[in-house]
Amino acid sequence: MDIVIKNGRIIDGTGNPWFKGEVGIEGDRIVEISRSVSSEAERIIDAKGKFVAPGFIDAHTHSDAAILMNRSALNYISQGVTTNVIGNCGISAGPLNKETVHDLLALVAPDFKGDPTELWTTLGEYLDFLQMAGPAINVVPLVGHNTIRIAVMGIEERDPSEDELREMKRLTEQSMREGAFGLSAGLIYIPGIFAKTEELVELCSVVSDYGGIFSIHVRGEGDTGVEAIKEAIEIARKTRVPLEISHLKAEGKRNWGKIRERLELIETARSEGVDVTADFYPYTFGLTFLHSLFPTWLFKDGLDSIPAKLRDPAVREKLRDYLKSAGETIGISKPEDWHSVVLSNPSRQEYKGKSIMEIAENQGKDIIDTICDIIQSEGISVGILLLSMSEEDVDEIARHPLTMVGSDGAVSSSENEMIHPRYYGTFTRVLGRQVREKKLITFEEAIRKMTSFPAQKFGLQDRGILREGMYADCVIFDPEKVMDRATIAEPSNLSEGVEYVIVNGTVVFEQGRFTEKYPGRVLRKKP
Repeated sequence: MDIVIKNGRIIDGTGNPWFKGEVGIEGDRIVEISRSVSSEAERIIDAKGKFVAPGFIDAHTHSDAAILMNRSALNYISQGVTTNVIGNCGISAGPLNKETVHDLLALVAPDFKGDPTELWTTLGEYLDFLQMAGPAINVVPLVGHNTIRIAVMGIEERDPSEDELREMKRLTEQSMREGAFGLSAGLIYIPGIFAKTEELVELCSVVSDYGGIFSIHVRGEGDTGVEAIKEAIEIARKTRVPLEISHLKAEGKRNWGKIRERLELIETARSEGVDVTADFYPYTFGLTFLHSLFPTWLFKDGLDSIPAKLRDPAVREKLRDYLKSAGETIGISKPEDWHSVVLSNPSRQEYKGKSIMEIAENQGKDIIDTICDIIQSEGISVGILLLSMSEEDVDEIARHPLTMVGSDGAVSSSENEMIHPRYYGTFTRVLGRQVREKKLITFEEAIRKMTSFPAQKFGLQDRGILREGMYADCVIFDPEKVMDRATIAEPSNLSEGVEYVIVNGTVVFEQGRFTEKYPGRVLRKKP
């Protein structure tokens, strides 16, 4: 054999208790799991005192473009992650329209220089390009509703015409034929925020016909969270598409303690035959774009009109009235709440790591004037960290059997980049803090949430479980040492306790270092 992992405690990914055994790997497959693999091997890995588990599958990432720039995905493999699901929250790398791609870039990658349509336009062409580049980890693609909508009709606030809806359905079908595992939506982001339920039903009907799933960042996670989840469930009920609710949460202090109602909606829907599940990350703060705080009317005339609008005193006054309630967004309503909104990646040094309230106080201005000034210099897509969830709610979500783990992060490479620590620490944080320290769930249950559960949801038939004949994606970690080290101040600190990571039979991470191997694959759903 090529590799034999000896003396380990095997957690096979199903949720069953660990057992002592050995794993034999030949080529890219597991060929034997037994009490003792007697065959000779080119390499022996001694896992004494360690757990051996399937490689972790991150159910929710935004690595679409980033993995082209950093193929090693070190921030993920150092956590034990061997597969990223990409194309989430309505944003995917394709399909693209040369006439409207600038709108997409302005929303999600304002600093990007160049035209990606010179490299690809369809999702399938992007997947070909990514496979040719050769990532270290596997990739599972979704196609984004926002991306499709922008390709067809830009970012206009209106319903699609019959012809436009027909074209959106055609692009959805084309993407499914090219290998997408489903459709994603981001209904707090432009232009998804403009889409009515009926539009999503039409697209999800196409996805359902191809056996795909629907992954949704619901229309509200604060005061309107219950209604937003009901909308998502209704779409799934009408189209019979399996539903994945992205990064389930209850945002805003006035919603803390209310997560049980949202979980009960999921439980009830399942009892009625709707295949709905959710994912979560183990942090009380999130990361999004500054423009997600604003009402839809601000974007009615397009992105280019916003700077001029924000110079109008009447518009600023209207924004002040809107943000007093802010139920449509994230529950920011009281002045003190703005201490919980921190700029994550501004260009101006005096803004770095500062909350909106701190910047306002330093400049002697009110909140709205401060935000408008920030947008004038940084653009509407500057990142913000939102310290908006309660630890008790996060823990309750983690305990629930219908939730899997998704970082909502992306491949990252810059130590100077101000990002969310979930990019580097989601999976090890679950294992180190929620399992070992808090004992909310067992190691076996946590591993199930990271492996066989997402594999089943997305339709990965030969990954997510340690079984003979499955692809050899494996992680070996020390249960006494595994822990995240990434913080808000130092978000790119690598985790501890993950000793070996194997992707498709090749060791990519060994004792804290990347092995310079790139065995990852772009996985495609068969139409």
